[in-house]
Amino acid sequence: MLDRAFLRRRWRSASDAFFWRHEQRGRLIPVTDGSKLRYSWEAVFAFEGGLPPEGMVEAYKSDLLDVYEAARLCSVTPSYIKSAARSGDLPSRRPGRAYLFVPAEVDAWRARRFVNRKTLKTGGNSSDE
Repeated sequence: MLDRAFLRRRWRSASDAFFWRHEQRGRLIPVTDGSKLRYSWEAVFAFEGGLPPEGMVEAYKSDLLDVYEAARLCSVTPSYIKSAARSGDLPSRRPGRAYLFVPAEVDAWRARRFVNRKTLKTGGNSSDE
């Protein structure tokens, strides 16, 4: 079971009002142990945008990256990362309004999206021509 302090760190921010608002709307479903509210991974995944793909549950439980960290990892601008997330090209998690990313998904997207530019430059030009 996850507590609010853990989710605040995972989502980079979240006030008590944020939790209260989403609990009241039925989007984030808490479980109480009598004194504290806690959350299951299933409830957190559902709130963030759905269950993880088969075999990726542990990767989705890792710390999430924000837009700036994902941009730094891919050597692109944060606006490029946001537009890729908006278009659905880059898988993202959406707790509230923020775009957050699973590191394994960012690595896979980067490997699919970006090709080594040196091989592109030398790939078409053979030195024995």
